Amino acid sequence: MTLSPGTTLGTYEVIAKLGEGGMGEVYRARDTTLNREVAIKVLSEAFAADADRLARFTREAQTLAALNHPNIAQIYGIEETTSEVVSRALVMELVEGDDLSVLIARGTMPLADVLPIARQIAEALEAAHELGIIHRDLKPANIKVRADGTVKVLDFGLAKAMDATASHSAPRTADAGDAATVLSPAMTQLGMILGTAAYMSPEQARGKAVDRRADIWAFGVVLYEMLTGRRMFAAGDVTDVLAAVLRQDIDWSALPSNTPLRLRVLLERCLDRDVKQRLRDIGEARVEIARIESGAPDSVMVAAADTRARRSLMVRVLPWAVAAAALATTGALGWSRVSPTAPMPVYASIDAPETFVLGEDSPIAALPTRTPMVFTADGGALVIQLARANRPQLFIRPLDKPDARPIAGTDDAHVPFVSPDGKWIGFWAANELRKVPIEGGTAVTICPLPSGTLGPAGATWSVDDTIVFGDQTSNRLMRVSANGGTPVAVSATLPFGRQQVAPHFLPDGKRVLFTDASKTDVSDTRLMVQPIDGGEPRLVLASASDGRVLSSGQLVFMRLGALMTIGFDATRVEVRGDAVVALSRVMQSGLRGIADAQNVGAGMFAVSRLGTLAFIPGPVTGPDENRLVWLAANHESASAEPTSGAPMGARIYTRVSPDGSRAIVTLQTPLRWEKWLADWKRGVWTACRDCGDGVGPPVWSTDGRWVLFGRNDTLVKHALDNSSPDQVLIRETDRLLGPTTWLADGRIVYVSSPDGRTFEIKALEHGAGAGRVVVPLGLGTDPEASADGRWLAYVSLQGAQAEVVIQAFPGPGPRVEVSAGGGSNPMWSSNGRSLYYLSRDRAAPSVMVVDVSTVGAVSVGRPSQLFRLPSQQNCVFTRCYDLSADGQRFLFRDRPVATRQSVTRIDLVTNWTATLGKGR
Repeated sequence: MTLSPGTTLGTYEVIAKLGEGGMGEVYRARDTTLNREVAIKVLSEAFAADADRLARFTREAQTLAALNHPNIAQIYGIEETTSEVVSRALVMELVEGDDLSVLIARGTMPLADVLPIARQIAEALEAAHELGIIHRDLKPANIKVRADGTVKVLDFGLAKAMDATASHSAPRTADAGDAATVLSPAMTQLGMILGTAAYMSPEQARGKAVDRRADIWAFGVVLYEMLTGRRMFAAGDVTDVLAAVLRQDIDWSALPSNTPLRLRVLLERCLDRDVKQRLRDIGEARVEIARIESGAPDSVMVAAADTRARRSLMVRVLPWAVAAAALATTGALGWSRVSPTAPMPVYASIDAPETFVLGEDSPIAALPTRTPMVFTADGGALVIQLARANRPQLFIRPLDKPDARPIAGTDDAHVPFVSPDGKWIGFWAANELRKVPIEGGTAVTICPLPSGTLGPAGATWSVDDTIVFGDQTSNRLMRVSANGGTPVAVSATLPFGRQQVAPHFLPDGKRVLFTDASKTDVSDTRLMVQPIDGGEPRLVLASASDGRVLSSGQLVFMRLGALMTIGFDATRVEVRGDAVVALSRVMQSGLRGIADAQNVGAGMFAVSRLGTLAFIPGPVTGPDENRLVWLAANHESASAEPTSGAPMGARIYTRVSPDGSRAIVTLQTPLRWEKWLADWKRGVWTACRDCGDGVGPPVWSTDGRWVLFGRNDTLVKHALDNSSPDQVLIRETDRLLGPTTWLADGRIVYVSSPDGRTFEIKALEHGAGAGRVVVPLGLGTDPEASADGRWLAYVSLQGAQAEVVIQAFPGPGPRVEVSAGGGSNPMWSSNGRSLYYLSRDRAAPSVMVVDVSTVGAVSVGRPSQLFRLPSQQNCVFTRCYDLSADGQRFLFRDRPVATRQSVTRIDLVTNWTATLGKGR
């Protein structure tokens, strides 16, 4: 929340806002008691509302306050106040000057500037380490350089302090240039990552507990950047950066030619990936830098460097020399005597038959959204879902044969899975879970699934003929006998916004490994184990999804597009050792576009008992970048976006403010859904973190001061100026709510859904405690009330195809059909005399208009085309466009979301576990 100048927090008076901090907003303030200026970080409500979390944070902050060093920005304390504006604030030393990141961005820094800055950073780290405090997130953005050359290291240890309070925090995108800052939900959970990806030590990137040597690695990375003027690991996204930290060679040739050998050797010691070989004490770095500053010769270091080089050469050459000698010996005895110590991985690929694609080929789901392949029980063949003309079918491809053949009885089949005895293939088709003999034949119905369901989010078959699948109606795991029956719940009811997907049986056949995932944040996933006969699920690994247990005793899983493995005890359900990147670029649903929203976590890979890996290669990308444009009926278009601070990601839904000066835009990034304010008057974008985190768009109040949004099972009223606390207007247990219209008299039109796919249209009177059903469940969606509050337009689902209709609001009354030949996304003109909608053509719909007369009984004219849109819009559940305040222009996206070429290739790796530890 934004504090105005003059606001008082206890004894502190706010002067100005400085920016955003990791825990909230940062302000310059004056300590009225000691008459000094300080920096204040206003803690978020999550800290203030939870006494236990706040207590743990306070204890950590007290430890950090013990740091008193000239190169460390000091924490003065936590201010507690009874102010209605804010209840907790972190008070710190105010440090003037540029961030080190700013100095580096200006170009390569002279050695004479680098050395004193590096020495002071080392002195700060040394002082902290002596008190047992580790920074954990050292980077140029956390280092200030004052005008007099004094260095101040900021946010010392706050990464851990924040971690101690964050029970379910998701990774967050960092400031530009930081690649990503990833905060762990709990450091006590193995496998969590904390820090900024580009500056993480290898052990940090693997989620291992860290010590002071992680700070030494980060110090080396910062020193490298100062010397070279560029990133050491400059990959594009989190997955690439983490893979680079673990595997990529360091480009030592980028160091300036005048880099002293002493400094080069120091860098090599700081940046040794083997933590046991890394420099053990940052004080040694401080001493060495001081010697370089004093002009100490390099001659002493030449012998040491030569020794290190010779040792490194022996490590690289000796294994090949031994192998060559062995080959020479066995060669004298004959080739039949050669016996390699380990099988060699072999790479190959399988192409889909001509005119077929993998997974789906519909306009919305051009890429697979669920894993389209599975190995047969014996590992000798792949069962693959292929599609042509939007009609999927299962094929079987023996690995020792050149061609795939269709499996009879699998028309319209999705989500293939196999029986452990190798006799059956299970799948979903026509709202039924079915099975068919592996040779093909007549499909047998296992059980029906609810009409309109999206199908299972993964399924698995146990040795006792139990099938467990992720039910996308209840979002829970369900089990059913492979011989038929009624599915029953395996797991307890989940909070709204979460789902259980991608189940896989453990070897005992009594417990199932699955992914617990957020529907709106693909980084918020965790692997769990659930007994199929009930009981509490158990956490296996956080920040992970789509787990499979290998016969080798390893767990393979996905983490933001990287395929990783870790040791696993299936009996005790415990991971062991460090996670290792196996493949850094594997396609994963949920990272690419809106079509994946219901299938977060599905990794496009399969593993066999013979040690073969099949996968769909990346690159894994987020939703297409797009921009907003104004379009008019005369086909004129103009750039619509403010120019400053434009966020990266796909613009999905847009709602223009009543005065036309701003719009709330729902943005999809590769990781999550976000809300942003596009302000044309000021020409800037600002994040609206309090405007809801769901998929649907908020709606404006008629005076533009408030927005209304759905937060799972509630409708929430939010003041954009933060002048009042959020107010819950209504709650409907076990329902997902989304507002569509907020009338001037206070009435609200909203949709209420039990499953995220079927909707009731409801009206909420001002001050009422419950909504009134206007259109029953499953009969309509996408409602919009006219400005005078007398008429409701919505998409009727009662006929052969979806049509836009009008009826009296709140009713009762007859329905009048508006569209002809299908329509969606209705919107009223401001005077209520016209109704706009989109034609049915998904590839390139038209904006249609119909004249509406409400004198007496409502009547409508003939639909006419205003203009054809240049591309598809994929407006799902509610309209994604809006009108200008004067009603003359439409605000649309300039190109489609998640449009890509279909996938036609599967890559194979035999003996793939031999590649572990090497990455790819």
